[in-house]
Amino acid sequence: MIAPWQRPSFRPTGRDAIVTLIAFADENVLGAEPDLPIRGNVPQSAPVAGLDLRIHQYADSPAWIDGWRTGALRNIATRKLDDLARLDAASCCYSITATVKDPADLTHLQLAWAVASTIAAAGAFATLDAYAANWLPGPSVASLSPHRPFTIQQEVSLTAETEPVPGFGHPVHTRGMIKFGRPDLVAGVPASRIEETGRILNHLARMLAEGHVLVPGQQFRIDGQRILAVAPYVPDATIPELNLNNDALLLVDV
Repeated sequence: MIAPWQRPSFRPTGRDAIVTLIAFADENVLGAEPDLPIRGNVPQSAPVAGLDLRIHQYADSPAWIDGWRTGALRNIATRKLDDLARLDAASCCYSITATVKDPADLTHLQLAWAVASTIAAAGAFATLDAYAANWLPGPSVASLSPHRPFTIQQEVSLTAETEPVPGFGHPVHTRGMIKFGRPDLVAGVPASRIEETGRILNHLARMLAEGHVLVPGQQFRIDGQRILAVAPYVPDATIPELNLNNDALLLVDV
């Protein structure tokens, strides 16, 4: 039995949770009619009906496939993958998408990763976590244990931009909170507060993943001194557009 990843503080919001993984392979590694042996690797309550698995051949969808391995995503791949030439030459990929309405647990994540792990074990050599903008080598995905505990750092990326934005500071933000049906988190801080703010966002991301809700106007105290307020994230002349593929909340010092 595989234990479900729980959300002990779940509050309903009516939002969709979506996870999309893109697995690259040299060729079709699943055959004509794939029968993925995942039932023993996911909780019995996993929302299989919300799973959409497709194969994409480069001959049929060149622009779509190239969109996942060029631009900013390619820059990330240079840091996470050893063989970019193999990524460039891949003739097909698989899209693994799980969509659920307001999930009270995280079994949809376990389901998506179990499918990706099976495909990686069959020969897919690189997997992109699309919303977190994170690449993983095939062997790492293939070796994922279905009994592993939930870890927020493996599901959400935390980014600190090196260049400050005038009037805003260094953007520090999450990517991937849509996987929990929650907004991403954004802050603008001086260089001296990047590390501290990263720890705060990591903690808050874990809280949201567990089911908590943050709303504009809410305030909370950090370490007995720093007070942060929650506001809508609306890019404008002073607030940068971060292209998060999700809505977000802005954390501002009071």
